Amino acid sequence: FLSSDTGGGHRASAQSLARQFELLFPGSTYDILDLATEAYLPPYNSIVSYYKHLSAHPSQWKLLYGVTNSRFMERAVDTNIKVMTVMCERGIRKKIKAYEPDVVVSVHPLQTSVPILSCAKISHETGKHLPMFTVVTDLGSAHSTWFANGVEKMFVGSTQIYELAKERGKVPDDKLVLLGLPIRHDFAVEAERLGDRWSAEGQEYQRSVRAKLG
Repeated sequence: FLSSDTGGGHRASAQSLARQFELLFPGSTYDILDLATEAYLPPYNSIVSYYKHLSAHPSQWKLLYGVTNSRFMERAVDTNIKVMTVMCERGIRKKIKAYEPDVVVSVHPLQTSVPILSCAKISHETGKHLPMFTVVTDLGSAHSTWFANGVEKMFVGSTQIYELAKERGKVPDDKLVLLGLPIRHDFAVEAERLGDRWSAEGQEYQRSVRAKLG
């Protein structure tokens, strides 16, 4: 899983997905790789510390997000990605290849474009197809960097993001999957125990949970 600790949602999504892999494919293992801090050029290799600063200064966060997500700045972002590809792609490929993965899943918008190229090159070098997927962890709106083409599938959590991926990223319909956001398996367990929330059994279960919670 490609992620970075810029907020809790990215890592939580990776861990939720990883848990499902473990349940569905017993014996499978996973790792979380932060390419930004381990392989990217400045200023991207400092995004974790930048995020902490911006979280404490929301007006600055809003300004930066708005500017970098504008259509005008998309060209500058594309140029940065091309520079990153030339300067960092080999290192990124080496980092990913070291894990000998069967699949790569990105849950972070700044870990999409160049890793897609790296996975394609690893497939060519090894003769074994290495699929890459993107799971967009935003619901209402999303930065354009999420929508890098070239993944096997892009999973999105809302119709708004689905349409945004088509508009901003030109992602074709056959690559988009609308499923919702990854959540912990514990929620599914509780939902199964609850059953029909309006039934007598469901009402009784809710009362028992409230009693446990005090």
